[in-house]
Amino acid sequence: MSSPPPALQPHPMPRRQRLLDGFAVTASLLCLVHCLLLPMLLIALPVLATVLIVPEAFHAVAFAVALPTSFLAMASGRARHGRHQPAMLATVGLILLGLGAFAIEGEALERIVTSIGAVTLAIAHLLNWRALSARSATITA
Repeated sequence: MSSPPPALQPHPMPRRQRLLDGFAVTASLLCLVHCLLLPMLLIALPVLATVLIVPEAFHAVAFAVALPTSFLAMASGRARHGRHQPAMLATVGLILLGLGAFAIEGEALERIVTSIGAVTLAIAHLLNWRALSARSATITA
């Protein structure tokens, strides 16, 4: 039995792409945990509030990591699967994260906007991952 022509041979999702999307999803979920669970833990255990102080720079650092990681993952994914939706959704998530980190005053509103941004960004990366997997599956079939 002969092998299929080069155009029909499977192109599995590159390792770099899987790593970028996996890292970005993990970072988004960690951001969500930070935004939702840490405050509940601090409320439940007031003793920790004096020990665990999250520096204000945390949000800037987290955003500085999310921005290029997401950009690279989305650009690479779009080049392979051709879908715009994951990148558009990631842009919305990043805008919300940026607003929550740098533009919103008031802890409650900041936490809500940042959490929605983190979830939106994680969903965008999952959609990117899924689109790449679907493309690999259709090429294999």
